[in-house]
Amino acid sequence: MQIMMDQNSLQELANLVAPLIKQDSPQQDWAKLAEVRDDLFAGKSPAWIRLFIFDSFPEVQIENGQPEAWVKGAHGKGSVTKIYLPYARTWMHEHHDDIDWTAKMP
Repeated sequence: MQIMMDQNSLQELANLVAPLIKQDSPQQDWAKLAEVRDDLFAGKSPAWIRLFIFDSFPEVQIENGQPEAWVKGAHGKGSVTKIYLPYARTWMHEHHDDIDWTAKMP
């Protein structure tokens, strides 16, 4: 069986198929804390994240000069807290069991 299509039919078919094709977008490197709270931090509040992750593990704070630190402006004073996702994802996977996910705010 052979289907004959003219240029207009091919263009119409392409227009119907194009939205169905998912193109991978490039991975984001930097994100605001608010954008990744659900994904990286189980939806914990910013205050909880600052206390039980950023303060409990100061090596993650870029301002402390540690290699592979991944949070900039951990306390948001004068700037938005930003997360470097490539390092943050790796660190969170490696340290998941070190974090007390049931800890309550004082």
